[in-house]
Amino acid sequence: MAKTQASETQEEAKKDPKSLPFFAHFNELRKRLTNYVIVLVVLSFFFYWEPAHMVIMDIFFKDVLPHLPDGFALMGMFDAMTFRFTVGLYGALIVTSPLLLYHIFAFFAPAMKGRERKWVLPTVLAAGGLFVTGVVFAYFLIMPMTIEFLLSQHTAYTYEVPRGQDWLSGVALVLLAFGISFELPLVIFAFIGLGIIGYPTIRESWRVAYISLFIFAAVITPDRGPVTTLALGLSLIVLYESGLLASRLFLAERIDQQYVDAYEQMLLYDNAPTDDKEKLAARAKLKKQAEAAEKRIAAREARKADESEDSAQDSGGEQSSAEGESNTNA
Repeated sequence: MAKTQASETQEEAKKDPKSLPFFAHFNELRKRLTNYVIVLVVLSFFFYWEPAHMVIMDIFFKDVLPHLPDGFALMGMFDAMTFRFTVGLYGALIVTSPLLLYHIFAFFAPAMKGRERKWVLPTVLAAGGLFVTGVVFAYFLIMPMTIEFLLSQHTAYTYEVPRGQDWLSGVALVLLAFGISFELPLVIFAFIGLGIIGYPTIRESWRVAYISLFIFAAVITPDRGPVTTLALGLSLIVLYESGLLASRLFLAERIDQQYVDAYEQMLLYDNAPTDDKEKLAARAKLKKQAEAAEKRIAAREARKADESEDSAQDSGGEQSSAEGESNTNA
């Protein structure tokens, strides 16, 4: 009996994944996370042993080791083993991050509508590409400048005791942080596409966004130096604008409707008389944008009506010709 119910649940899931009960969704999430953790652990042990371990060490510390001819200091009896495994774990985390993104999107895909589901694969590919781009950017540009700056701060009265765990955590966390930070265009695209935050709000809040991105860049860069902060801040601004541009290209209909909705909200809740010139200018700008958006919406609807009418005429003509041929044959 239990097997019959389980098989029926599986058949329902194949037909409509959204019909699954809560615990079935929980089991699906558990299976995906379990599969990811298995891959993560196996890859961590693979990077634990040589020669893979030495390859990861050379990648992580290519800019550090030339400054440390004697290598890293490990204080405890078990630190060597712990350090090797931590190197393998961080390496596996970076390598398997795109796989984790895939499992996350694949888990939420059944809850999406048919039109939304077609974005899953492009989104996974974009997320993986952006993450790798962020890691490469940090590895080749940020880390060399950061390490040079940090090691140059010693004076004749100080010297470096290079603890392996400290350097490893610093390098790996910076690479992971940059990889995650470069997902910004995807986050903006998702917010606009899902209607969490409208395009007009994000577009008009660019000043606050720019300042916030520079503050974030100053916090996330390990040396807090002006060069690295400026490099990351400018990169994040480019990513911010890229997310808006991609949204404008692929979500044009939704964005036009968001402009119309934003103007209607303003008329309902923010239409009190005022002498504030900036506020009046913002209202006039939004009104102009909403009117332009309404024209584009009307043009699209007219174009769709013409296309449907043409297709109806074509199908009617084909039907008439088919009837004529049947009468002739008769």
